[in-house]
Amino acid sequence: MYDPFTDSTRPDQGDLPPMNGVGTASLVVALAAIAFLWVPMLYLFTWPLSVIAMVLGAVGLNRARTGLATNRSTAAGGFFGGLGVLIVLVLVVAIMLSRGPLGVF
Repeated sequence: MYDPFTDSTRPDQGDLPPMNGVGTASLVVALAAIAFLWVPMLYLFTWPLSVIAMVLGAVGLNRARTGLATNRSTAAGGFFGGLGVLIVLVLVVAIMLSRGPLGVF
């Protein structure tokens, strides 16, 4: 196994099971953020969930890149799901704070 920090190979550590928990957790948190985004007054909990999903997804993608995990697509889904929720949340808040097309309301 390749160690990206020392540019050397790691010694084989036997048959360790893959560490897929972080990637799976990122997808679950991203799905919870998607659910909270569309419920009135629960969208306030959405931005921390989306940031947590993005962080967990990045860690899961790093583990998949180094060979410690086997669920790269799950971690990517959690990362990009959290990113998409954050973008939608910013757009929804910007629309809610706007004054309308004519500036009357």
